[in-house]
Amino acid sequence: MIIEFSPKYTKHAIVRTQQRGIRKWVTEFILINADINKHVGKGCMSRFVSKKKLNKMLSDQVIQPKDADLVKGVVVIERDQTIQTVFHKKIRMRNR
Repeated sequence: MIIEFSPKYTKHAIVRTQQRGIRKWVTEFILINADINKHVGKGCMSRFVSKKKLNKMLSDQVIQPKDADLVKGVVVIERDQTIQTVFHKKIRMRNR
């Protein structure tokens, strides 16, 4: 059984993915495999894949090293199954 997953993107998210060179498959991979989810306000969730999970996926050969480098550090902000924006995480996100 193949499940197709195609989230909606806001105009802002489309522009940001192009500006920041983040591929569409990367955002979808993050939404499916994210192990860190944080509320960021106004009903939005910040989602990303931790280094620990990426390393586990590499050792299980779920993802290739070149693809893991593209996923590492990318954060997706979504609300109601719609991607609001994406960015490269540069600072530590602390627990609130």
